[in-house]
Amino acid sequence: MKRLIHAELFKARSNRAVWILAAITPAFCALWALLSVSLMNLDSPVPLDQRVENVYNMAQQAYIFTFVLGVLGMTGEYRHQTITWSFLVTPVRGRVVTAKLVAYGLIGLLVAAGSTLVTFGAGAALLAAGGHPMTTPDLPAVLAGTTLSIALYAVFGVALGALIRNQVAAIVVAAVWFVFGDYLLSSLLPELGRWLPTGAARAVGGMTLQSGDLLPAWGGGLLFAAYVVAIVLAARLITLRRDVT
Repeated sequence: MKRLIHAELFKARSNRAVWILAAITPAFCALWALLSVSLMNLDSPVPLDQRVENVYNMAQQAYIFTFVLGVLGMTGEYRHQTITWSFLVTPVRGRVVTAKLVAYGLIGLLVAAGSTLVTFGAGAALLAAGGHPMTTPDLPAVLAGTTLSIALYAVFGVALGALIRNQVAAIVVAAVWFVFGDYLLSSLLPELGRWLPTGAARAVGGMTLQSGDLLPAWGGGLLFAAYVVAIVLAARLITLRRDVT
């Protein structure tokens, strides 16, 4: 298994898209932190501490990038027909899928840590410049939860890529769900939104929304982990049975 994970990491390092996405993700999150700080002086029913934490929570915007990284890592094998060689070299398909899940989980963790650090630095500087407090008692838990949720999206992406092998279709389905479906359902039905994957992931990072309360961080973590485990199990079962030619 260790060799398989190293092989997957080597393949990821040779993929230019991985480097590009990893490079632009922290900058993207920093821009969201800038937007969040610019809205700090507007009237809001959310307490100041939670608004400060929401600035650092903008690192969660990295989720779409780690998710795409996971999708590309899995669907790229089918797109370039390398999945056949992967399964021939390692006939136990479950080991291939597991190695890819672990490898992209680690890559997602690195991207998540970098995005969280950059967002923290940018957010702290912008908050200080605006005369706002820079820290809160729950800030360490917020940063840790945010990093974890971003990393899990990479695993989520690999599993979805195993279920939907067409690269474009997998990304379109994910974009439609996360950008439109999840957003609309959460806006129209806040009580339902807290139980959706995005709501659970936001809860892990301690995010506060005006549209409704999220689950506690531990509850969001368990729910999001359950979503990830469910799609990973489905991916393993289906990938093991499908014809790859």
